[in-house]
Amino acid sequence: MRIKNIILLLFTVGSVVYAELPQANTKDINSTTKLQNSEILTLKKRIKKLEGELETYKQVKPIATKDLVAIKTMKNTKTNVNKKVLSGKSFTVRKTEPEYLTAYYVSNPQTLEDIKFKLEINGFDILAIDKIFENRTVISFTNEELKKTNSFLSVLHMLVSNNIEIRVQNPSYFAAAYLKDKFKYGQFMKTLKALDRVLGRMYETKDKLKLLDLSSYHFMLGMPYYDDTIVVARGDDIVQRLSDTNSTKHISYALRLANGSTLVGHKLNSATYDYLKKINVENNAQIFPYEVIIKNEKAIMLSPKFYLALSLPLLSMTDFLKIASVPDKIKKDIKIVYKKDTTASFKK
Repeated sequence: MRIKNIILLLFTVGSVVYAELPQANTKDINSTTKLQNSEILTLKKRIKKLEGELETYKQVKPIATKDLVAIKTMKNTKTNVNKKVLSGKSFTVRKTEPEYLTAYYVSNPQTLEDIKFKLEINGFDILAIDKIFENRTVISFTNEELKKTNSFLSVLHMLVSNNIEIRVQNPSYFAAAYLKDKFKYGQFMKTLKALDRVLGRMYETKDKLKLLDLSSYHFMLGMPYYDDTIVVARGDDIVQRLSDTNSTKHISYALRLANGSTLVGHKLNSATYDYLKKINVENNAQIFPYEVIIKNEKAIMLSPKFYLALSLPLLSMTDFLKIASVPDKIKKDIKIVYKKDTTASFKK
């Protein structure tokens, strides 16, 4: 577009110069002609400058790409955010398995509207937007690669912390824990590359576990594994119960998967979310909404003792003792949605 503008301007300016040139049979050079000559000289100088710019642009080899490119800022959107120094390793496409996997990637802040726009143009479908805390919003999204897993991995969560950072779940980390031997490192690179375009550049966090430990992960002896799920409801009318119990109040999203199951994201009681503040991990609010899979007339959830430990690998035993009552609160918040003829509701 820049080259076209220069060429058009050259043509226009050149036409003006030609029209203004004095004719050879002009005998009287008056003050008007002198003024015209001065203007012509100025225009010629401008033409010479534009010609130089045009030659510069001609020498630059254009780059063609089939990949979607994230747009820096949306039209009519004011982006006034602070950048900080991110110390983790930046995302790169690796050919070999790393020893450790980061649970999350983090990037410099952007506006919520910019992030929504970039997710959509990079192949993601936004399912829900939930405000967990003041100035902290979680975006739940999916794409075809994620949905094909027919699992708890079918939806990812991204936390937009106003003027602080953006944090997103690493699909490779959670796939290693959820899919176990079905997971092969590198199979979610398409999704990761798309996320990298959305975020501009993303970096690893300190929330890490060894890749080899994830397939059989549990916090400690006696604590639940991935397969130690909890049944929160039974029956052939489970999906119907969601609408019967004020779904917009309690349900963030419900995604129908190819294998016939339904992945449901649950909103929790605001008091349940507050435990994150108690152990100073509000920056990891992207572990919510809490998910349930409905399949074969059962609604099951991961044990909170497993999911919280997996999602917050930096926490110590002391930290978990501080929130010992939280797993039961999460189960209570979710089970209330599936009770028949319930009149109960969350306290806000």
